[in-house]
Amino acid sequence: MSADGAALDTALPARGPGVAASSGASSGAPAGAPDAASGATAGPAGAAVIAPLAAAGLAAIACWLMLGDLGIAMRERVALPAGLELLRRNAASDTTTSLLLATVPALLSVLLVPFIGYHSDRYRSAWGRRRPFLLVIAPIGCLAMLGLALSPLLGGWTDAALGARTPGARICNLAWFCVFWTVFECAAISAASLFTGLVNDVVPQGLLGRFFAGFRIVGLGLGIGFNTWVFALTDHYLAEILAAIGAVFALSILLMCAAVRESCPPAASAMGAGPGRRALWVPRAHILECFRHRPFLWIAASFMLACATFGPFNTFCQYYAQGAGISKTALGGMTASGYMVSIASAFGIGWLADRYGAVRVSAICMGMYCAAAALGYMLIAGEASFRVFYIAHVVISGAYFTAAASMPMALFPRAQFVQYNSTKDLMVVFGNILVSGVQGPLLDSSGHDYRLTLLSGAVFSLLCVICMARVRRVAPP
Repeated sequence: MSADGAALDTALPARGPGVAASSGASSGAPAGAPDAASGATAGPAGAAVIAPLAAAGLAAIACWLMLGDLGIAMRERVALPAGLELLRRNAASDTTTSLLLATVPALLSVLLVPFIGYHSDRYRSAWGRRRPFLLVIAPIGCLAMLGLALSPLLGGWTDAALGARTPGARICNLAWFCVFWTVFECAAISAASLFTGLVNDVVPQGLLGRFFAGFRIVGLGLGIGFNTWVFALTDHYLAEILAAIGAVFALSILLMCAAVRESCPPAASAMGAGPGRRALWVPRAHILECFRHRPFLWIAASFMLACATFGPFNTFCQYYAQGAGISKTALGGMTASGYMVSIASAFGIGWLADRYGAVRVSAICMGMYCAAAALGYMLIAGEASFRVFYIAHVVISGAYFTAAASMPMALFPRAQFVQYNSTKDLMVVFGNILVSGVQGPLLDSSGHDYRLTLLSGAVFSLLCVICMARVRRVAPP
């Protein structure tokens, strides 16, 4: 456990017993004995020592989890840029783009993410408690991406079928986009939440920072490949690329579920829901319980502000670059270059997060981004200055995401991890709804002044640093 987690254990509920990892052995060894599943020997200080034989099994777990993360990363690294290109073809306004890519999916996620978290924490089966949900969600996400690939055809068919009552082919295309993109977003967000819970169940606590650094490298490598070789092809093969996104999303997750085995916590720690139809709903107590612990408020606020920091610029960076005179090929090359730097630094940042605490390292990265965004707002005046800031944005935001990836595992109780993490995600969704509901109309009314995305990034990152400082102070070790 990191120093941050140790500091907060006095205020949050005690961690429950860990869940066995993928060798199929259950975790029931006495304290100080090797865990056959995770390969870790818990010492008196809580350090994890990996036995040589079990290290091979741990490496196999890492490989399969990285394959699953490949599917999870498809949303951010590939699906979002492809979705933006589809919206651009249909001449969507900034308000429409913000609404379709952020607000509508976020509204549905408000209901879906806590529901998935609550029931996966309590679900017990021979396949574990996370994988059964992932096995259902992955094909749904694939079908949604196939629908997106066909949305221009469906829009044309709908336009012809409505005849004189049609709102126009463009509106019909956007309507189908909204339907399929919302389904895919719900599937992808739910899969990401469950994947984080699965990793927390099967990976030794002391290695989480380095594991998530490995996941970052997978996602960044995917982004490099897409931006270098595929992004420019969206002009001619967008439908085929969208279909491929769905296939990779589903196959990666399904193969991971088939290979990684998890065992459920002991029956005594399984928290049952009420009988009958009420068991299908998420009790308010499930969410309110998290807010009874003061550190959770600051933790949730930190993640909300981090999302608000990067969201506006990430949503509109392609439009911003186009206005600055940067081609799609050049933007893809810049993104790939930034990702290469992030890959080179990922394991170092993961080690720092394990050594000094994810909260501390994340706060330092966010402070650096605050300075970069403020300078970008004041100094960007053309193509050259945009290039400099864009590289800085990719590198520094990447460093933050690498450092912060293991922060929930360091701060939330393990037995109820998805309960706390999904409630945190719920708060992030509310923040995303608020920001996305304002950013589109504001940019439209400002004449597409995308520098405002940098100003908001500077303000929100400063507030995020303040919240993370409070996280470290509310429960001293």
